[in-house]
Amino acid sequence: MAKKQEWFFHNFRTKELNYMWRFIDLDKIDGFYSAALFESIARNVGSNLSPETILFWRVKSPVVYLGYHQCVEDEINEEYCKDNNIGIIRRILGGGCGFCDEDQILYSIIGKDGGIIPADIQEAYKKVLGGVVNALAQLGEEAKIEPARNAVYTSGRKISGNAQGRHDSAVLINGSLLLDFNFGLMDKVLKNPTKNLYPVKSAREGMVSLKDLGVLDIDLVKKTLREGFESALGIKSGYGNLTTDEIQIADNLLAKYKDQGWTYKMDIKRAIRKRSSSLLPQ
Repeated sequence: MAKKQEWFFHNFRTKELNYMWRFIDLDKIDGFYSAALFESIARNVGSNLSPETILFWRVKSPVVYLGYHQCVEDEINEEYCKDNNIGIIRRILGGGCGFCDEDQILYSIIGKDGGIIPADIQEAYKKVLGGVVNALAQLGEEAKIEPARNAVYTSGRKISGNAQGRHDSAVLINGSLLLDFNFGLMDKVLKNPTKNLYPVKSAREGMVSLKDLGVLDIDLVKKTLREGFESALGIKSGYGNLTTDEIQIADNLLAKYKDQGWTYKMDIKRAIRKRSSSLLPQ
């Protein structure tokens, strides 16, 4: 495997391999570090310092990924998260918040802006999420993209939520595929756990996991999901490693993602606007 990785990094820029993306599976990592990492990879991909990348990971402990434009107080039961060591991470991508634990395969598809991922936001989702649909089909499940929610549904219930962003000349589409799910815990963490679902009374009613569908082999799921993305994007991928530069940038970014000023960035902005508005002459 090591020789294959070294060969890939040595040759990814050559004309013959310009269709080749890098595939990285980090398995379980810290949730805060994951946000620093996909921002770091995006910088390098956008600067042509790293190949376009399919990144898989799982979080070591439960976290909530908060959309860049969202306020913590609107979405999350903060005290419960603090009392139960559940991290709150404001990502650089838009979209809604998502509760994640180790029973989800998380992915980031990181391409060059202006590359094979379409410039149009909805077309970009359609192309990339086709990979999730492909994977589920190979696992024996018919699925479809729900464009209003940027999600993938199977058996009438949501199995994959997604978010998108464009930064430093790169485009990122991040998402999750539910292997299993702790619905009870999500109900305690999120103030409105059914917000991004079809109209339902409970998240359990509106969501489904691969375990519910009888799919239990995580290695098979990862293999099928990777192949699904390759097919949807029209590319091949080779095993790769993080570069020294990507690791260094991510290490430097980690402090930002753990900083309360970043986590509560939009809450603070809103409070300042309200304060300023209250001082205006009536």
